Amino acid sequence: MKNYKFRLSTFALLCFSTVAFYSCSSDDNSDTSDPIPTENPLNLAPNYTVDRSKLVFIKPDLKHFTNPNLQWKVIEQKNVVKDSLISQDTQLDFVALKDGKYTIAVEAKDNKTTVNQEFDIIVQKESQPYSSKITKVFEYRPSYGQYVNKLPKYEEGDTQETMNQKAEDNLVNDKMITLGGFGGYVIFGFDHTIVNVPGKRDFRVLGNAFPNSSEPGIVMLAYDKNQNGKPDDDEWYEIKGSEYANPKTIHNYEITFYKPSAKLDAINKGFDEYIKYKNNQGEEGYKAKNSYHNQSYYPLWINEESITFKGSKLPNNATDIGGNGNNWKLPAYEYGYVDNHPKYHDESAFDIAWAIDKQGNSVKLPGIDFIKVYNAMDQEAGWFGETSTEVVGAWDLHEKGINIETRK
Repeated sequence: MKNYKFRLSTFALLCFSTVAFYSCSSDDNSDTSDPIPTENPLNLAPNYTVDRSKLVFIKPDLKHFTNPNLQWKVIEQKNVVKDSLISQDTQLDFVALKDGKYTIAVEAKDNKTTVNQEFDIIVQKESQPYSSKITKVFEYRPSYGQYVNKLPKYEEGDTQETMNQKAEDNLVNDKMITLGGFGGYVIFGFDHTIVNVPGKRDFRVLGNAFPNSSEPGIVMLAYDKNQNGKPDDDEWYEIKGSEYANPKTIHNYEITFYKPSAKLDAINKGFDEYIKYKNNQGEEGYKAKNSYHNQSYYPLWINEESITFKGSKLPNNATDIGGNGNNWKLPAYEYGYVDNHPKYHDESAFDIAWAIDKQGNSVKLPGIDFIKVYNAMDQEAGWFGETSTEVVGAWDLHEKGINIETRK
């Protein structure tokens, strides 16, 4: 076993551009081919500079290792702080909420060699204050629904780009948009990374829920891992809500809605056979149009004759408590969904630590740059109409100065 140990001294940090070599030893003298450099073996800079709440990506040179295991730790005043292990990935994706100097210790190890090295990350205060709210809508694509084309308002000639902008204008100003029926979604971002702070909830998504009127939407998270400024399909993780393991939750649900004819859209009254649908559970039929909203329920800027949505379908929560179709109750689920509890309730706030991957495994994200919310309900409640998730805005709780403990 080879064992290399390195320490970045203050003198080296101030005076040299390479990481100072501290000591080197080997207990395997038989392997002398392509030796690891004694100075800066991982090819890391002595220090990195980044604004607070911005990601910095640090990739060591691992060409001398075979399937190495890595551990990255934060060192504070030469003592390891509590929960100092921040990553075990081959690349460190680092973000800090507070400015200051962070000394990082990295260990790279395979079955022959161990290297330990230290360096500093200098986190500085941003030159322009961050917004605590949404600053960008990347895509707004609602499903069918009685408020579609109204929240925000469609006008003839609007395109996907102009509707994205209208949704952005609403959300930046904490004004409502509808996601329509199942699968309708919005993707938005911020002018900084929302930091994953241990033990705290990190962000809030505002809806318009009130007691016994819950229309839950699922939350997806992403951080800009490839640094292209866009939320890419392979970067998403799901907030694991209370109903994730409910046997009535249908994962990998898929439904297609078909564009109604202009003749049907022109009928200014309620009727049952309006928008045709077909799902992957062997069901097909029609979604109704009610007498309260006469505009088209199909997003008019979408030219395709059908739209398909995929995701997890939560169990129905609507009950006709009067038995005559006039009094509907839609109770909230416990936690983990948008438009589920009132917008200033603690359960409208989310912890990034609740994120899971596609296999349902917990993941440790440094922070997030993008959020996607989609409607996870496919049900109608009489005169109340389709269950449609609404979004009113989103906040970085740390930038707002709001301190909410995570769930125990």
